[in-house]
Amino acid sequence: MVETPIANVVTLATGCNYISIVKRKLEDLGSRQPDTLPPPTASELEEALGEKISKCDLWRKNWRNRIYFVQLASGESAVAKQVVRGDDAMVQYQYNQLRALAALGIPGLHLPRALALIIPKRTILMEFVHGQTLRELARHGSADDLVAVSELSGQILAQIHLAWTQEIAPMPVEVLARDLAAAPWHLSPREKAILKASLEILAQAKVSMGQVCYDYQSKNLLYNKSELTLIDPPDALWQGIHLWDYSRFRSGLRRMLWRIYLRQPLRRHRHARLRETFTAFKRGYIECFNKQHPEPAHFAVATRLLELQHTGMSMAMNQGKLNLARRLKSARPLLVATKSSLTTFPLLELEKRWLIQQLARELP
Repeated sequence: MVETPIANVVTLATGCNYISIVKRKLEDLGSRQPDTLPPPTASELEEALGEKISKCDLWRKNWRNRIYFVQLASGESAVAKQVVRGDDAMVQYQYNQLRALAALGIPGLHLPRALALIIPKRTILMEFVHGQTLRELARHGSADDLVAVSELSGQILAQIHLAWTQEIAPMPVEVLARDLAAAPWHLSPREKAILKASLEILAQAKVSMGQVCYDYQSKNLLYNKSELTLIDPPDALWQGIHLWDYSRFRSGLRRMLWRIYLRQPLRRHRHARLRETFTAFKRGYIECFNKQHPEPAHFAVATRLLELQHTGMSMAMNQGKLNLARRLKSARPLLVATKSSLTTFPLLELEKRWLIQQLARELP
């Protein structure tokens, strides 16, 4: 297929100070003029694909992206992802990562085939992939299937990390301490003491470092016929602690299961089975990443600390989106952002307290 020429852009590397990065990115978006990027036209899609299309419908959208379902005249289906808030470098990098991750040849991992790229419209065209997200599987599928898929998710993530390992280095506790201090939360004296003790312990640990997926979560993984498809590969060269990806998947899994427990409070037998997903994910990861970094003595503390960092990042993201909606002075985005924040912030505060309690239990 014919591809629109790709601009020569460079994606800058990032560190493991994720809370600060999210705050800075959202502040930068707020300082810009509102983006009025129009949707890709049928003629642009046809030129990029090199064939006729029969229809293109808006399928899903959020504050950053628009997703279009494209029906080709040949009968095949495709997806067009348009990055509304971002830049050319993000689109370029994500397009390249579809191919780079596929080239690793990891058993059980599928990447949508990259079809074309339209830089002026910041749009990636890729094959349409059938399957259920892990969220959908958790809600409507078998608990046994979810446990098996969680183990497969751990195996695949470990193999990605093996391919991306650059060094085994001391845990960057000073960076983590500064980043946790940037989170929009209030910590009690006891909570501050627990964080301080955790960082002091982890200063003795060594961790695997290198490129990270950044957003390896249940909502971004499709399961179909014993295969997982990563539908949202990295959009920048994120570099840091590999355990971040592991912890972020656990955080997303925990939030997903908490929602199920609230919706189906009486199905306790199924809840017990669903909780086995955490053990299955860890088993899959550790079995494939056989040289465990950090070592077992520090693994649980490091995992909880990075889960807490993820919660702080979520708080910063919600606060940033609310500030962005206020700056845009548009009624609908402000209403949506305010409603989201009013419901999300209290839950994130509860999650923060729960994680710090768990962190305290993990301390030797």
